[in-house]
Amino acid sequence: MNLFPLSLLSTPRRWLLGMALLCAGLAASAQQRQDPIARLNVQQGTVSVSPAGQDRWYAARPQSELAAGDRLRTDRNARAEVYIGSAALRLDGQTQVEFSELDDDTVHLTANRGDVQLSVREALAGQRLTVDTGNASVVIGAPGDYRIASDPAAGTTWVAVASGQLALYGQNGASQRLGDRQQTTVSGRNLAAVRSTRTQSGGFDTWVAERNRLDDSSGYAGARPPLVRVPSAALIAQQQQRQYEQAQQLQWADQQRAAQAAQQQQEWQRDQDWRQQQEWRQQEDWRQQRQQQDWQQQQQQQRRDGRERAEQDRWQQQQQQQQMQLRAAQAQAQQQQQLLQQQQRMTQQAAQAQQQQQQLQVRQQQEMQLRALQMQQQVQAQQAAQQNTMRQAQEAQLRAIQQQRGVAPAQPAGQDPSRLWTSPDSR
Repeated sequence: MNLFPLSLLSTPRRWLLGMALLCAGLAASAQQRQDPIARLNVQQGTVSVSPAGQDRWYAARPQSELAAGDRLRTDRNARAEVYIGSAALRLDGQTQVEFSELDDDTVHLTANRGDVQLSVREALAGQRLTVDTGNASVVIGAPGDYRIASDPAAGTTWVAVASGQLALYGQNGASQRLGDRQQTTVSGRNLAAVRSTRTQSGGFDTWVAERNRLDDSSGYAGARPPLVRVPSAALIAQQQQRQYEQAQQLQWADQQRAAQAAQQQQEWQRDQDWRQQQEWRQQEDWRQQRQQQDWQQQQQQQRRDGRERAEQDRWQQQQQQQQMQLRAAQAQAQQQQQLLQQQQRMTQQAAQAQQQQQQLQVRQQQEMQLRALQMQQQVQAQQAAQQNTMRQAQEAQLRAIQQQRGVAPAQPAGQDPSRLWTSPDSR
């Protein structure tokens, strides 16, 4: 919607616009009479609001109205106070609350993170006041002062009742009731009781006590002021007031647009810086990945080189072993050949020795035979000599006898006397 200053319009047009705004105001007033409205009463520090159905957060304005579906968030060291009918809802720093449901019968809040305090000053009269946390549902049953803190990281909810009464509900029928001066810390949706290690915020307690004192002194604890019929003169004054408020709102909207433009510029610059950082990170990641890949490739190459060197060493060892085995086989074959040659030489020598011995024995036998033959010849010669001697002796004896007788010995014809005395061997 385009907003523009009312001073640029002519008087009739301003009057028509004023009537239109009056009708819109009356319609809004009628709508306000039908639905209870949560109103941001006090804020300290940075407080943001996110309208229903939106994801963006905007800076909260003092006395701004909150409807069902709106969300309210406080930053670190910030605080906020919201009036909901007769109840005052206080938010500590780093707390987020969603107004899930707001009607005549039900006030349903969702506080999944942070610390809230509820001060209920009037009887609920059948109205249901519920605060949901991450793991429990807290139902307020009577006027009083209540503290609820949710820790999503630990999955716990701390509930303390200064005065009044409430009921805790979980899953599978789990429930627990607390009264005056009671507190508990539950974990999980089965409401398992755990020992609380929570340190209470003294600054928030002091601020809550001061807000309660101011509400008690003013006699107004956030209840909506009663609606009164306004006369026509008052309607005109109200119209003028609303026109002034509209002008203020237009000026505030211009300021907001300028602030949003500056914020968008800052966001764009942050986005550019973020993109540059992302690109630098991607380049750095790519460089690291490249270095990692190079290092892995070097490691793989070193492993391959190591395997190749190991294979080469094993091949060389195998070659050396084969050469050693070949040398050993050659040495063994040479040794066996030498042994065989030695055996052959020994066999030849033995054969030669045996042959020589046989030859010696043959020579000895021949010599013995020769000696025996010579001895026999000598014996024969001796016998022949003896026979010759005997023949000669016989012849001499015969001649002597013949001489004595004077008779020449007769000799048979054809016989030689010498042959008569020859030994048989000589013949």
